[in-house]
Amino acid sequence: MDKHDTYAEYAKRVKLFAGLRPSEVGKVLKQGRVRKYKAGKEIFRDGQVDTNLFIVTRGEVGIHVRDTCIVKCRVGDGFGATAALDHAPHSGTAVAHTDCECLAIDEDHLVKVLEQSIATRFLLNVIHMLSNQLETINAKNARLRAKLADGEGA
Repeated sequence: MDKHDTYAEYAKRVKLFAGLRPSEVGKVLKQGRVRKYKAGKEIFRDGQVDTNLFIVTRGEVGIHVRDTCIVKCRVGDGFGATAALDHAPHSGTAVAHTDCECLAIDEDHLVKVLEQSIATRFLLNVIHMLSNQLETINAKNARLRAKLADGEGA
């Protein structure tokens, strides 16, 4: 498989690359570095300041808050964007659930991506990713509230 085919495959599988041409995916990938993590290894910790946006390229990563997994990130999913974009400490701990690989794009390299013509599409994909994660967390919160309400009435 040549680079063009590889980039085309990433454009299909990685949500942050949706709508990008293979050549544009290549430009983004060249800005990142692949990091490998063993199952159980922390990628970042709650409260840590980190300016990397991560994309899972192999395996599964869980985002945990107080020992509860609130989001599972699989191949093609991104995480860490909020901290990377607004310099805020992480609000959860990212842990490799399986042996995994992630593409890490730090803030300086992310800025280079955003200065290119692909910026609008990429930013929209980041917004969609964050929105989906927020919906997942809100749904879990609603289920927990319902369980608490049922328990209080007993």
